[in-house]
Amino acid sequence: MMGSMMGPMMGQRSRERIVGLTGQHGPNKDTFMSGRILIVDRIATERALQESALIAVGFDCLHCDGFEDALARLPDPSIDLLFVPTAPGVQTDFDATLTFLKRLRAVPNGVRLPVVVAGRWPAGGERLALLLGGADEVVVAPVSTTLLQARIRNLLRARDTEDELSRREATHQALGFSEAAATFAPRQRIAVISPEAERGMTAYRGLPEPLRRIAPQDSFTEAGHEEDLFVIDGAGLCRAGHPARELYRIVAELRSRSATRRAAQLVLIPETSREAAMLLDLGADDIVPASVETDEIAYRARRLLRRKSLADRLRATERHGLEAALTDPLTGLWNRRYARPHLIRLITEARSRSRPIAVMLLDIDLFKAVNDRHGHAAGDEVLAQVARRLRDGLRPADLLARIGGEEFLVAMPDTSLEQARIAADRLRRRIRDAPFRVAPEVSCRITVSVGVAMGPGRPDPEQEAEALMRRADEALYAAKETGRNRVTVSLSAA
Repeated sequence: MMGSMMGPMMGQRSRERIVGLTGQHGPNKDTFMSGRILIVDRIATERALQESALIAVGFDCLHCDGFEDALARLPDPSIDLLFVPTAPGVQTDFDATLTFLKRLRAVPNGVRLPVVVAGRWPAGGERLALLLGGADEVVVAPVSTTLLQARIRNLLRARDTEDELSRREATHQALGFSEAAATFAPRQRIAVISPEAERGMTAYRGLPEPLRRIAPQDSFTEAGHEEDLFVIDGAGLCRAGHPARELYRIVAELRSRSATRRAAQLVLIPETSREAAMLLDLGADDIVPASVETDEIAYRARRLLRRKSLADRLRATERHGLEAALTDPLTGLWNRRYARPHLIRLITEARSRSRPIAVMLLDIDLFKAVNDRHGHAAGDEVLAQVARRLRDGLRPADLLARIGGEEFLVAMPDTSLEQARIAADRLRRRIRDAPFRVAPEVSCRITVSVGVAMGPGRPDPEQEAEALMRRADEALYAAKETGRNRVTVSLSAA
């Protein structure tokens, strides 16, 4: 087992509470907070219904009396999303909302804050005006609770992608590396999946070129790496008599296939469709009624293309020349040099937003026996496969690094103690449950021990990073001493 990444190990294990978790499955329901939503308290009746739906899925709802109060609250970095109900059909309220959005985007903590505006607008152009004015999503009230929940989850996922890019670039700069040189950006490509050939190419005249149509039955044979955005004509599928499950299948398959999973998806649905929330959770990036104006469809498409470009940039930072200095060549994971400043940055952000962070150390059990029995090439193959399984079991915003030998570091922001227990045991089981193929006819079983520590505690981020690593290492030692293939959680804050 490796020592602490942050500094020399203490000569004696501290007396702290250690909780062990063996092979038992954790609770079925996550208990951590999903996010903090600030609701502009202006339309009380609709707000009460929507608030209860958000609280039911773990969101913490705060309130403010109006736009001025909302702007006064926004120095608070712990707010994840702003929800703005508007009075139906009131022009002055619509104008005031537009003014507020403009002022919001001029506030430092309001530039990237997701905003959902809810209301009823008789003129279709008002929806687009709100989007252009700064709203991230405009929902027609009354909105179903499941759709509102799915919309918010979708926006927070997009926000997390932008935040992760910002954190990675800041970490690179802190390490003394310049940003990757700008390269020529190829023209982004759009494919419309529609059963209606004529409509499939004329209803989307505002979309950027090049644009091509793919028939639904050909969506998996013709779609490939070259597409950046799929516009899926769910309304056309409905008119052609296709069942809802066909639309589900297209969305899910495009998201799961290696050739298309990186592409964005915009789904056009019938006005009365009940599938919207399910489509977002299956992998659609945006949904919109097919009856909206073509300008709004084009705007949403361009916005998704910008997000796709941002996500591509995020992945490119890992492929840039920084790889040699900041990644482990065997596993492709971040190395010790990258992990320390990035962990400090995550702790700083967790403290500023009053959010928990979980730090884990994972160590392969009896790894020397693998090398002795199968050879060092087999040991390298095990390390690479362990890295892939861990990566597949984590969120994009989580930090995963190989910090030495057979030891790995995981840091999970916005994660409670209970969620950390569940995640750590899930990672342990991902390693334990399937054999590792180390040669054409040779496989072996591998287990890991996991030590978990929770923060932030100390006000100084660097000291807290040292303390979290020390406590996670002590919990890992306890897991090894009590039988291996275990998760042990440190409950000490000292």
